[in-house]
Amino acid sequence: MWGLCPLKRPIEVAFPLDKVNKIAEMESTGFGRRHYRPVYVMHKWWARRLGSVFRALLLYALADNDLQDWDGNPENLQDFYSRDVDFGGKTVLDPMMGGGTTVVEALRLGCKVIGGDLNPVAWFIVKKTVEDIDPMELRRALSEIEVELGDNLRKYYRTTCPECGNEAEGIYYFYCKEALCPECANAIPLMRNYFLSKSPSMQGDYVVCPRCWSVFLTKNAKKTAKCSKCEEVFTPTDRSLVSGRTFRCENTSCKTHSIVKTIRDSGTRLNERLYAVEFYCRHCDESGNKKLGNGRGYKSADSEDLALLESAHREFRRIRDTLPLPDAALPLGVETRRALNHGYLNFQDMFNARQLLNLGKIYRWILGVQDWNLREFLILAFSNCLKYNNMFAKYNATRGFITDIFRTHSFSPSLSPVEANCYDTSKGRGAFTAFVKLVIEGKEYCREPFERVFDGKSMKKVTLQNRINGKLARNYTDLHDGANVLLLCGSSESVPIPDSSIDAVVTDPPYSDNVMYSELSNFFYVWLRIGLKERYQEFRTEYVPWVDEVIENKTQAKGREEYVRGLTKVFSESKRVLIRDGILVFTFHHTKLSVWGALLEALLQSGFYITATYPVRSEMKASTHLHEMENIAYDMVFACRKRTTNPVTVQWSALREHVVQSVAETLENLQKNGLSTSKQDLFAIALGKLLQFYSKYYPNVKDEEREVRPDLALSLIEADITDVFQSGSMCGL
Repeated sequence: MWGLCPLKRPIEVAFPLDKVNKIAEMESTGFGRRHYRPVYVMHKWWARRLGSVFRALLLYALADNDLQDWDGNPENLQDFYSRDVDFGGKTVLDPMMGGGTTVVEALRLGCKVIGGDLNPVAWFIVKKTVEDIDPMELRRALSEIEVELGDNLRKYYRTTCPECGNEAEGIYYFYCKEALCPECANAIPLMRNYFLSKSPSMQGDYVVCPRCWSVFLTKNAKKTAKCSKCEEVFTPTDRSLVSGRTFRCENTSCKTHSIVKTIRDSGTRLNERLYAVEFYCRHCDESGNKKLGNGRGYKSADSEDLALLESAHREFRRIRDTLPLPDAALPLGVETRRALNHGYLNFQDMFNARQLLNLGKIYRWILGVQDWNLREFLILAFSNCLKYNNMFAKYNATRGFITDIFRTHSFSPSLSPVEANCYDTSKGRGAFTAFVKLVIEGKEYCREPFERVFDGKSMKKVTLQNRINGKLARNYTDLHDGANVLLLCGSSESVPIPDSSIDAVVTDPPYSDNVMYSELSNFFYVWLRIGLKERYQEFRTEYVPWVDEVIENKTQAKGREEYVRGLTKVFSESKRVLIRDGILVFTFHHTKLSVWGALLEALLQSGFYITATYPVRSEMKASTHLHEMENIAYDMVFACRKRTTNPVTVQWSALREHVVQSVAETLENLQKNGLSTSKQDLFAIALGKLLQFYSKYYPNVKDEEREVRPDLALSLIEADITDVFQSGSMCGL
C-alpha cells in the first residue's frame, strides 16, 4: 500500500505532529474555537476535543488506496486536511461521543457514523448539531419573540445612566452574599475584595466602598482609595472579612466562623444583596462620552434598580405555576456536594426570582412553537444560555465579562454572584438571543463549511463543499438505505451493530475522575426534560442515567475496579464490531499513574495492543480546568489493533530503551516546532510510550526471568520520570 505491511494505516506509520499541533494551537488559543468551527459552540459540553485534531485523526485512520489522488505516502496525507475528502461511506463508530466531535468530522469526510452515549444531553446536542435547519427560520423566530415578548422582558433590565440621566440597558447585576454573625446577628458581606472592574474607558478601576456601597473610579484598586461619597479610606483589593471558607464579624469581640457551618445551622441559603449594575447607555455611546467605554459603565444599585428587582419577584410569585420550570431536587454527588452544603436543595435554587421569571417566559414561548425542528433548535439555544443565567455565575473583574457556572468542571457556589440580562443585550454575554445567533452561525457553517490552515506565515481560510447534513437512521440497517448517522442513547457496553461492520472506532473516553458528566449535565437535563420528555423516551427519567457511566465517582460507589470494568466492556464491544484490519483510535490524559494503569488494564483485557502514540493539543489553553490539571497541554493519541498473534518475548531493559528513544524523539519534534512541554506533559508522553511498547509484547515482558506485570512496568517508568524531574533534564529518561 505504501511500502509497509498492507494492513497498516497511515496513523500507525507517521503523523504530522508539527502541522496538526500548530493548527490545534491556533484553534484552542489564537482565534478561539468559534472562528474555526462554529458548529461546536451551539451548546456547552465539557472537555470537548478539538475538531482540527479529530479531522486529522480520521484522515490518518481511514486513508487507503481508495482515497482518490493520494500517492500513498503518509507524509503527504496532511495536504488533504484542507480539501474535500470522501471516504465513500466507510463506517466510523464513536461509542463515547460526548459533544460529537468525531461524529461531525466523520460526516465531513463522507463517512457513515454511529455515535453512542449514555447521556441524553449529549445525545440531544449531537442530534441538533448534525441536523439541518434553514438559518432564516431561526432569524424569523427571533423577530417573532421580540414582537410578542420583547417589551415584557426588557422592562426588567433597564436602569438610569448616572452620566446623562437617560434610560440605559442593564447588562450585569452584582450581588454579594451576606451571613448573619452567629454571635451578634450582624449582617456580614462576604466580599473577598472590593475591586469591581477595570474601567472600560481605561481611566482606572471601579471599586465599591465597603461602608456606603458607593461605586466610584480610582486610579489603582491595589492602592489606597477614598470614597467620593462618605470619604471612607480603604484598599479595595485587601479589604475583606472573608478568608478561605471562613468569615469574621466587624465586631472584633466575635469569633471567626465557618461559612458552611453558619449556613447549616441557619437552615437556609445566604441572602443575596444587589449592590451594583453594569449598564450600556446608547446616548452616551453615540455622543462620545469619554467617561464610559463604548457606552459601558458601572453604578451603585439605586432605589429604582431595587424596586425593579422586587417587582420581578412579585410577578414571579404571582405566575410561577404557569411557567415551565424544573422541580427536581439536587441529587447528592461529588460535584453537587458543595452546592448542597451552601443550602441549594433543588435546581430552582440556583436561580433568583427574576431569572426564573424571564427564563420561564422565554421557555414557555419556545414550547408554543409548532414546528418541532425549529422548536428543538430554540430549546438547544435556551439550554445553552442557562450556563450564564444562574446565581453561580461570576465576574472576571480584570477582563470585564461574566464567567459561566462551568468555568471549572464543577458546581462552585459564588459568594459574589452576577446576574446577566437573560433576554437581549447590546453588550455583554449571556443573553438568549446571542445563543440563538450562535446556533445560526453553527448551521451556516454546516451548510458552508471551511477550514483554516497555516501556510507558513499566517492562517488562511479554505471553503469546502462537504456539508454537515445528518440524515438520521433509526437502526443500523437504515445506514444502507439513505441515512448517514445513527445516534444511540444508552450504554455502549452493548451496541446494536453487527460483527465486523466498523472500519474505525475513534473516540475520547472519560478520563476516570476528571469530569463528572452525569452530575454536571443534570443542570441542563432538568430543563431539557420539560420540553422533550413527551417526544423522546431518553428524557423520561428524572435525572441523567448514571448506573452504567464509565467513571470513578465516590458517590456512585465506583472506584478503579468499576472504571476498568466499564472501559473494558466498551473496548471489547469496539473490538467485536471492528473489521479485521480496523483500528481503535482514542485520546487520553491524566495526572495519576493509577489511571494510566487502569487504561492499560482495560486495553489488555479487551484484546487490543497499541501500535502508535502521539501528543496533540488538548482542551482550550485558557481552560480553568486545564490549570487545575497542572497545565497538561497535550492529549496522547493512541492507535490500537486487535491482538491476533502471541507476541515474542522482550527484556525490560530493551523495552525501556525503546521508550526512552521514542520520548526523546517526540520531545525534539515538539521543541523543534516551537511547542513547549510541561513536566505533566512529559509524564503523559512517557507513560503513553510505555503503554505502546509494553502492550505490543504483553504478557511476554521479562526482567531477566521475572515477569514484568503492568503495575511493575508503570512504577519503574514513574521512577525514571521522577529522576528526570529532579535532575531538570528533559533530554531523556
